[in-house]
Amino acid sequence: MKKIMTFLIVALLTPFIVNADGYKVINHYIDSEIEIGGALNVKELIIIEGTTDFLSRKLNYYSFGDKAWDNKTVELDNGTIYNGQGISISRVSAFEVGDKDTFDFNTLDSKVTKTFNELDLDNPQNNTYTFHDNEDGTGNLKIFYPVKGKKVAFFFQYAVTNVVVKHNDVKELNYTFKNLKYNAEATYLRVILPYPTKDDLYHFWMHGNQSGTLKEITYENGNKAGAYVYFPTIKEEVNVRVTLPQEHVGVDLFLHKSNVDALDDIIKIESKKASNTTKGQKVQNITKYTLWILSGLYVVASILMYLFFDKLIYIFYSIFGLLIILVNFLFKFNYWYIYLVILLPIIIGILKRKKLFVK
Repeated sequence: MKKIMTFLIVALLTPFIVNADGYKVINHYIDSEIEIGGALNVKELIIIEGTTDFLSRKLNYYSFGDKAWDNKTVELDNGTIYNGQGISISRVSAFEVGDKDTFDFNTLDSKVTKTFNELDLDNPQNNTYTFHDNEDGTGNLKIFYPVKGKKVAFFFQYAVTNVVVKHNDVKELNYTFKNLKYNAEATYLRVILPYPTKDDLYHFWMHGNQSGTLKEITYENGNKAGAYVYFPTIKEEVNVRVTLPQEHVGVDLFLHKSNVDALDDIIKIESKKASNTTKGQKVQNITKYTLWILSGLYVVASILMYLFFDKLIYIFYSIFGLLIILVNFLFKFNYWYIYLVILLPIIIGILKRKKLFVK
């Protein structure tokens, strides 16, 4: 019985464990802009609270696979032609955040007063950073800034170089922001176009978990400037796909070139994905409502379990409770009150044991 109760307690606490360093991520902002030279310029602000000596972020310039494009294979659905050519770090900083400080996409770097230098191995110190290209399409950024029980913002800016692809009919960005699993309380992502547009060649798609709320940025004259999305919970990655008129990314000498008319095929691919997403949403909703019903029945079963206790049935009853919180976690519903159902078998076990002890 003691082993069962210990296992149940560990299972209950697991979804709520913060980073091993002892901090939690409150907000994660990612502000990106497509440049006229084909790079994606990105600013990130990660606000944490707790204790740590540094923050790590694994950046990526490959979106699909771990190899560079072979300069001949054109795969319009997740092909290596969309992989960028490198990451260039331009600014890194960190600063304390007050309780009244607020941020949005236009103020991410408003409180940056000092930028950090790259770490000198001969003279290691805080307020520095390191960046290592892993040569597999990823790079590890580590920012050294000690945090002791305070709220701190880590800011960094970088460019994913030559990530836009030139087709015969359009220019295209198909980029995936990866390694976002910080368990942030909120994640915000914005993508800005080189120029506002009403052109029929412009299309925008974003793929992430279905908790996201997407909104296009549209001016009063009807011009579209990009889009932003808010995620209360987030998967490990978010894919952004944009097609643009050729002239919007005018400096294209070093870009990957497919030499095909791509827009119609891209639209077909994305339409199929949208259809699959709709089906997935239906499954998600069915699972959600089933989870609520089962959780309610589990509470009723707890009363019966207390009145008519049986050790073997208690084991199966406890396992069923674990399955409920596992579904809650794996499907990323993360309803806090459903995690509490696992307390019921623990409470029943304690009460029954106490009752036996009294007898």
